[in-house]
Amino acid sequence: MRTINILFALAAMLALTSCSAQIKHAQTTTVRIDGDCPMCEKTIEKAAYVKGEAEADWDVDAKTARITFDSTRTTLDAVLQRIAHAGYDSERYLAPDAVYAALPGCCQYERTFKQKPMTTPGAVVDHGGHDHGHDAPATDAPQATGEALAPVFEAYFALKDALVTSDAKKAAAQAAVLSAAVKAVPMEGMEADLHAVWMRVMELLANTSAGIASKPKLEEQRKAFAELTEPMLALVKARPGSAPIYLDHCPMYEGGSDWLSRDKAIRNPFYGAQMMTCGSVKETITK
Repeated sequence: MRTINILFALAAMLALTSCSAQIKHAQTTTVRIDGDCPMCEKTIEKAAYVKGEAEADWDVDAKTARITFDSTRTTLDAVLQRIAHAGYDSERYLAPDAVYAALPGCCQYERTFKQKPMTTPGAVVDHGGHDHGHDAPATDAPQATGEALAPVFEAYFALKDALVTSDAKKAAAQAAVLSAAVKAVPMEGMEADLHAVWMRVMELLANTSAGIASKPKLEEQRKAFAELTEPMLALVKARPGSAPIYLDHCPMYEGGSDWLSRDKAIRNPFYGAQMMTCGSVKETITK
């Protein structure tokens, strides 16, 4: 029996070592995160997980999560922010009220940490009454609606215009602005439908635009830019504005690629002056 127990212990250690080995420069800490049921466990762990970067093991009874992350690629705060964005309060970050309210009934735990909801990705709430956040809470009415996404749209269209003019340096700079704008979006008060779309696309937008910013070659930038169309289109449809947005299509680039524009006239970001008017309006999105 003793031999069997030792073998089980060794197997468990090997499994843990194998899992941890996937995360380099691993740092592990245990944090209190409120929740109620196994469904909460799945949501919390999914929100925390980024392959090779971070993972969490949440204990439904203890209401604590063992979080492991690559300290050279991310931070504990970044992981806890994702968990809060998914609807779960922790020692440092509180979920936006609208996100908490959208949780299934069985997952609506008692909010023991709640003083005020998290309002920005950088805001850290100190429950001793001090605010150590990097950003002030959002109080303007426009930020409580889809207008909070205005900087994201402005940066996207500026990036598109840089590619139209075939300016790789400017495109890289605008892509960096877009990535920063995505990370800075405040979600408190965001409409439930828009929030659901935002949660689905924000990581892809941030990562893709950051990738464009790191690419010096125009062709690499253009290929990655095409990947932004689907998530940006989802945002446009979830947050229609007073002015129309055009979904344009180029049949030539990569077998057919789309982009978004505020102008009805075709100005192709994939070819620039080489084939400026190549393409057509595929769809018009209006309020």
